[in-house]
Amino acid sequence: MATGAVMAGSGPCRRARSAWEVSESEPEAEPEPRSSGAAPQGSPPAAAAVRPKRRRAAGQAEALRRERRRRREREELEKRGAAAAAWRLLRPERCLRLLQVCVDPGFLEDPGSDIWIKALSALECKHSFEPQAIPRSITWRRNMPSVPSAPDDCMVKTEEEKEVLVLLEPADFLKRLYSLTQTFVDAPSGSQPDLNQVLPLASLEGSSTKSYSLAVVGLDAYRRNQERDGWRALSLGKQSPRSQPGPELFMTQQEILEAQVVLQLWGNIAVQLLDTWQEFGEHVSALTKAIARRPYKSQLEMQLSFCTAGASGRGLRVEKDGTGLWQVWKRQIQQFNRVSPATAAAIAEAYPSPRLLVQAYEECSTEDEKLLLLSNIPVKSDVSEKDHRVGPDLSRRVYLFMVSTNPDLILDLTV
Repeated sequence: MATGAVMAGSGPCRRARSAWEVSESEPEAEPEPRSSGAAPQGSPPAAAAVRPKRRRAAGQAEALRRERRRRREREELEKRGAAAAAWRLLRPERCLRLLQVCVDPGFLEDPGSDIWIKALSALECKHSFEPQAIPRSITWRRNMPSVPSAPDDCMVKTEEEKEVLVLLEPADFLKRLYSLTQTFVDAPSGSQPDLNQVLPLASLEGSSTKSYSLAVVGLDAYRRNQERDGWRALSLGKQSPRSQPGPELFMTQQEILEAQVVLQLWGNIAVQLLDTWQEFGEHVSALTKAIARRPYKSQLEMQLSFCTAGASGRGLRVEKDGTGLWQVWKRQIQQFNRVSPATAAAIAEAYPSPRLLVQAYEECSTEDEKLLLLSNIPVKSDVSEKDHRVGPDLSRRVYLFMVSTNPDLILDLTV
C-alpha cells in the first residue's frame, strides 16, 4: 500500500521535474535594447515625438511677444519724450523767447516812444520795427520750433497771432468816436452801427480773424488843454472861426463811455484810455505776456479731465460700459435757459445721444426743417396734467448749438 501510494504520487513530481529540466536546457532570450527616443511605458510614441516641437514653438511665440512688448515700450517712451519736449517749449519761462513783437515805425515819431520801448526791451522776447497794415499798430508773431525727429531736422514754424493793438491820437480818437455816435442817432432801433467810422477794416485782408483793441494816451489831458485854450482865446477876443473847437470836444464823459460800449458789443473792440506813456508800456508788456502764455494755458486745459463724478459739483458717474452717458446728455440739454428736466428728458429720449441728433440734422433737406426738428416732440409735465411740446424757440437754440462754429454766437435772443 505504501509503495503503491508512493508510486502514485511520484507521477506529477516526475512531470514537473522534467519540465524544469527542459526549461533550463533552452537558451534564454536576450532583452531588446531600449532606444533613447523610445516612449515611456504606457504613452503613445507619436506624442513623445511632437512634444519637443511644441516646446520650441512655445518658446518662439514667447520671444515674439517679448519683442513686441519691448517695441511698444520704446514707442511709448519716444512719444512721451516728444510730448515732453513740446511741453517744455510752452513753459511760461520759455514762451516769451518764442514771441516777436512787430512795431510799426510810425511809433518812433511819438515823443514818449523811448519810454515804452524801454519797458518792452526789458522782456525776454524779441521786437522789430516793420510796416503794418494799420499805421501805428502792433502785432505779434510766434516762432515755434517743431519737435525734431532727427538731430538735423529742426524747423521753425512762424504763426501770426490774432491780436492787433492800434494807437490813436486823442484828437483823432474823439473825431472817430463822434462820427460813430452820429451814425446811430437817427438810425432805427436795433440797427447795427457803422464801425468803419472808428476803425476802417473792410479793406483789410483777413480782418475777420483778428482781434483789435485801441489805445489812447493822454485823452483827459488833451480835453483839459483844449478847454483851457478855448476859454483863453475867448477872453482875449482872439477866437477865430478856425480856432473854434469842434463838436467832438463837447462830448460828455457819459457819451464817450456809451460809444466804448458800442465798440465792445458790436465790434469786440476794447479801448484802453491811458494817462502816460509808462502806462502804455505796461499795457503792451502785459498783453505780450498774455499772448505768449496762451498756448501753455490751452494745453493745460486740454490735459484736465472732465469730472463725471463728484458730490460737490453734482456730477454724474459714467461707467466703463457707457452707463450714465444718457443722464449726462440730458443734463447738458437742461443747461439751456428755461429748460425743465421733463423737456430735457423728452429730447434725450427722442435722440439718446448727440451723434444721433446730428445724424437727424444731416438727413433734413432744408434749413427750416432743421430748425424745427425738435419743436413737435411731446413733453409730459410732472407738475400739471396738461402736456406740451418742445417748441420752435428751444429747437432753434439746440440746433444752433449743435452745428454752429461761432464761439461768440448768442443763442438766447430774449436775454
